[in-house]
Amino acid sequence: MKLLLFLSVFAGIICTGCSAILDDKSLLPPARGESGEIVLTMDSAKWAGSLGEEIRNTFRAPFPGLIQDEPMFNLVYVDPDKLNSVLKNSKNLVFVNTLEGNSRGDIILRNYFTDESLKKIQSDSSIFMSKQLDLFARGQTVLHLFQNTNEILIDHIKTKRAIIQRYFADVEKARYRLALYKAPREKGIEDHLLQNHQCVLQVPYGYEIAVETDNTIWIRLLDNKVDKNIFITYKDYTDESAFTRENIVSYRDRAWRRFILGDDSLSYMITEPLVPIDSTGLNMGNRFTVEARGAWKLRNNSMGGPFVGYVFVDETLGRLYYVEAFAYAPGKKKRNIVRELETILWTFQTESEQAS
Repeated sequence: MKLLLFLSVFAGIICTGCSAILDDKSLLPPARGESGEIVLTMDSAKWAGSLGEEIRNTFRAPFPGLIQDEPMFNLVYVDPDKLNSVLKNSKNLVFVNTLEGNSRGDIILRNYFTDESLKKIQSDSSIFMSKQLDLFARGQTVLHLFQNTNEILIDHIKTKRAIIQRYFADVEKARYRLALYKAPREKGIEDHLLQNHQCVLQVPYGYEIAVETDNTIWIRLLDNKVDKNIFITYKDYTDESAFTRENIVSYRDRAWRRFILGDDSLSYMITEPLVPIDSTGLNMGNRFTVEARGAWKLRNNSMGGPFVGYVFVDETLGRLYYVEAFAYAPGKKKRNIVRELETILWTFQTESEQAS
């Protein structure tokens, strides 16, 4: 709670003296940049040293569940002296600064802090980051990482690495959501889900029902570039063993085996054993959920791609739900596709959750 409190309070005193900040945000230019891109500025010597290495390990960590490695974010380093007005308008902007050092880059970055915030940093080694929105551009997210010394900041980043990564991942999902639901949603499919499967999903324009059984529905958007898919299945909940990694994989493989995707009866979908399954417990819509990321393939190896799935219990119905998104996009980068599909999955609710 201390970190969360600091994020909301300290953001009010950091950088309040910057002339670039406007009270009327509508006068700011729109933020620019590619999905998943982060522009980062810090002293060049620190970028080349151990602090820079820790920053790279955080933002360029491999995106989980992909067959070909892609970084979680495309990190663009900019020397503080070269952070011009165009780069300042980036969608995602990160400032990294420690108070030790008096290079030109250090001095430039310290000028983004008020005297009050500098005193706060010097007196409290537990605080190390603050967020701001719409600092130089509309729709912009800014993160400040700071401390007295490189060593203290490195320790904080190591400890809170997942929080930092999740923060920008959530920002990207919020942007995808705005883009996905500009067009009218597929209300017919949404009503069908609620009536026949007691669940709610915001279905973007263009998706169609591919296959359906009593306890399973496969929704698909097929075009000439990317095959995007949402898969929902459920069964009676028995015990907590359903949340183990092994049982999640077993459940998805059994569910998918009924849907033949290949050219023969042996070409059903399985979980790719060569890609490690990344599973994490998290809070999704105020419910305990286990997230599983990995890769799928057809048994004859003719097709494959990434998937992300979520397992949780609807206690009212006594039902275990497994909802998954997967894609087939040969020759294309997959990270942003998975993030878009994640955004759809996070709109999922059971009927009882929607009513509460």
